[in-house]
Amino acid sequence: MTDYTITRYNPYTDQELIEAIQKYAAEKKIKNIASSQFCKWFGISETTIQRHFDSWANFCKAAGLSPRYSRSVEKGDLLNNLEEVWSELGRQPRAKEMKQPLSPISISRYQKIFQKTWYEICLEFISWKSGASIEEIEQELRHAPIVESDTQFNHKTNRNINLSLRYNILKRDNFRCVKCGASPALKPGTQLHIDHDLPWSKGGETEEDNLQTLCSECNLGKSNKI
Repeated sequence: MTDYTITRYNPYTDQELIEAIQKYAAEKKIKNIASSQFCKWFGISETTIQRHFDSWANFCKAAGLSPRYSRSVEKGDLLNNLEEVWSELGRQPRAKEMKQPLSPISISRYQKIFQKTWYEICLEFISWKSGASIEEIEQELRHAPIVESDTQFNHKTNRNINLSLRYNILKRDNFRCVKCGASPALKPGTQLHIDHDLPWSKGGETEEDNLQTLCSECNLGKSNKI
């Protein structure tokens, strides 16, 4: 391992630079690295990195790390980053959690680009992953139809499926309809919904083992059937 307390006058090797950035990431407890901050810490110029690896992104990739997002980050980058954070936590992230070391993109960047509240951003993320419109998801969340038989059972869970649980089911089912295999990634226009396998109206609960991902066509065909 390189001794970083010794001033270097001869060129660094690729491996020494990689070990240096890994040491920096471990000390700072971060996984998304900004070029200017690392180069200042290590005492080298950014052109040194470019000379060895062509780009900062290539350098980070070689070290098993990720570059910090630039100011030109777009919506797609934000949604992909949110998916990584959501998956790492295993639940819907809170706004205050969107910061280093968990997220390389701050909540202020999300709000500046989307011009929405954090809940609305998460709602758009679920729409992006499922192919269902925001309006349809909101209707399922807030305005689930009440049928007469709903009152015949002493349910222990709420009928509505929150965003966090909704994403967990989508991810578990690989963002595909469990009946026909349709997926927004493979068939544009596909809309995925979360369905109670044993319908709520027949006593089914809003729990992971009773929920499944169905496309709009399969969900419509199933209706409230078991």
